[in-house]
Amino acid sequence: MIKKIFIFLLLVIISIVAWLYFFNPIKEPVFVNMKILGIEKLENNMVKISAVAIFNNPNRISATLLNTELKAYSNDVFIANVSQTTISSIPANSNFEVPLTFNIDVLKVGLSQSVSGILENILNKEKVISIKFEGYCRIKTFNTTHKIPIVFEDKLKFE
Repeated sequence: MIKKIFIFLLLVIISIVAWLYFFNPIKEPVFVNMKILGIEKLENNMVKISAVAIFNNPNRISATLLNTELKAYSNDVFIANVSQTTISSIPANSNFEVPLTFNIDVLKVGLSQSVSGILENILNKEKVISIKFEGYCRIKTFNTTHKIPIVFEDKLKFE
């Protein structure tokens, strides 16, 4: 009798899990935006910049952020690697932020600017560089790992 009850309960649990999985398929989280928060430190030729990548988890279950790998470019010249490897929990049905910090070599940024761009920045007394991020973020839901592509462009002001 106890075996029959145990088998029945096991079948009910398996049925519920299968129904949740097959009738509510897991959707891939989506990259929403990136905010460049600003410059943290300026030392020698290196500038430390902080940013936040914003994603949306459209699922009714939480997920796990595994890592983020980005390359930063200014005028198609590689200027920085951005790597985040802290594993963290992602809440269900919500936006979540991934804090990022990276170092930019100012000399490489100078190489990415044309002579006219440098002169324009000097005349305007406004130091602005355009930055493009390309890469991915890996997120795990149940046993499925999603690789979310990231492409984002912004302007960074040095004041």
